[in-house]
Amino acid sequence: MRPERNTVVRKAERLTKDRAKSLLASGLQRAVSKHGADEVALAAGCTKRCIEKALAHDTMPSMETALNALTIEATVLDELLAAYGLRLCPLRSEAANDLLVAGGVIDAMGKLVSAHADGVRDHNETLSIAALLRPHLPAIQAIVREADELRGAA
Repeated sequence: MRPERNTVVRKAERLTKDRAKSLLASGLQRAVSKHGADEVALAAGCTKRCIEKALAHDTMPSMETALNALTIEATVLDELLAAYGLRLCPLRSEAANDLLVAGGVIDAMGKLVSAHADGVRDHNETLSIAALLRPHLPAIQAIVREADELRGAA
């Protein structure tokens, strides 16, 4: 018999300016760690000082600056959007090696099956399974897009 499981989805709440600055700074920090402040600023169309001030939570970059930063680091808005229960994903991505994708998804499905051995998938298991699946989502979406194009639906 499976135990009763209640799932509650937390309602997105309005962010304060300080919280929004902090969440955007997290994404910018990731971009700067990978690419350097000069490159992030160049891609974002702003000065290095603008990026530094955003990282220090002094200011929040303008909308176009934050969006332009996506050209160098696709995850720069992840934390900010996640606060609203949203995720940004590309409309187009190239198909990856099908066997690598299949292997990764199979690994994740094995973890998913194992997680249900006790009848409940707990939060740690969910995080673990999502970490295995997440890298393959663009490739899976590319396969679906390719099928839509073959059918003339895209």
